[in-house]
Amino acid sequence: MGAWSMMEDVSLCEAWVQVSHCPVTGNEIKFSHMWKKIHQAFCERAIGSTRTEMALSSRWKVLNKELGKWRNALAKAIDNQRSGENLSNEIIQAQMWFGATAKGKKVSTIPIVGRW
Repeated sequence: MGAWSMMEDVSLCEAWVQVSHCPVTGNEIKFSHMWKKIHQAFCERAIGSTRTEMALSSRWKVLNKELGKWRNALAKAIDNQRSGENLSNEIIQAQMWFGATAKGKKVSTIPIVGRW
């Protein structure tokens, strides 16, 4: 199908959170059933997308890795917050640390911030 849009990525993240944090099923849900439910929630958000459960699962592996790097960079920025700094300063600092994890690759933190 091609490249993932920001809207599809955000829809996938929202669907994953909705299903994985469900107070009824919680972490008791089977893996295969979880992705069926994520796919259903994704399709409700990403109207017109034809992504399959397998495509969602594969994309989640990529997103989860990058979101983990972003979460770590943001936590580091929050831990190193100086007096008088605000969330904007923390995000800028986190973007610098996130970019440093790219190991020479040219990266943009704007897409990952939108997905976060």
